[in-house]
Amino acid sequence: MENVFTQSALLCVFCFLVFNSWRLLSYNGRRAYGSIPSDDAIKYYGLEATVDIYGFNLEHGQQTGGFIWIYNTDEASAVNKVIAGWNVEPESYNDSQTHFSTWFIEGSNVCPDMRCPGFESVFSSEIVPGMVISPVSTTSGKKKYITVRVSKDQNSGDWQIYYGFNGDAKLAGYYPRSLFTSLSDKPVTILFGGYALRKDQKPSPPMGSGNAPFKNAASFRSIKFFDAGGNAHPIDFRLGFISNCYTISVIENDGFFYGGPGNIC
Repeated sequence: MENVFTQSALLCVFCFLVFNSWRLLSYNGRRAYGSIPSDDAIKYYGLEATVDIYGFNLEHGQQTGGFIWIYNTDEASAVNKVIAGWNVEPESYNDSQTHFSTWFIEGSNVCPDMRCPGFESVFSSEIVPGMVISPVSTTSGKKKYITVRVSKDQNSGDWQIYYGFNGDAKLAGYYPRSLFTSLSDKPVTILFGGYALRKDQKPSPPMGSGNAPFKNAASFRSIKFFDAGGNAHPIDFRLGFISNCYTISVIENDGFFYGGPGNIC
């Protein structure tokens, strides 16, 4: 049997990420995850999901959003990551609007959006990382959503980012294979879900829509995994999960609900 991490896809509502002095609310095991059965012979190299987007009036020192993370750790323990989704982060954007955000991380090199060389936009794309997404969903009105896909190109080994607002995802650009030491030629782990970060002394921000499942809660839906050949594999089985602090529903029928109000952690 192969190592489970060569064929796993994890859902993480509270993933362990630390940028500068940010403190993740899932620290000490507060997270939620699901995994593909270990006897599954398919190796996955990408994920697509349709995600509700929301807006919050946050302070500097708070951050919230929903992302897809793809990463691996090479023999030298240098983390390689590609991240894409939406977030509200006043400290980074100097506003409290909702942004389409991407990251790449290679070892100690952390690069959000277009703030350093890395992401290569395609000519036909109508959006670039860091742009504001508007309008956003409200809990009392019509939901707005983005469809995001992060997957490895089977020919080049580049990591492609797809994006669609209230519609199908189209190629927005890619992170070249050359940026990473091992992400394109070794098995990866896939995480997807919501997150909420705060600095010490700041109240915890809302996650998702600010409501816990199920009524008016945020969702990930139409989840598809992609294999090395670029073939899509919708979820047709239930994924297990663990959660703490915020709430997540059962992961089945290609989706789930998640989130909760602020100032609870």
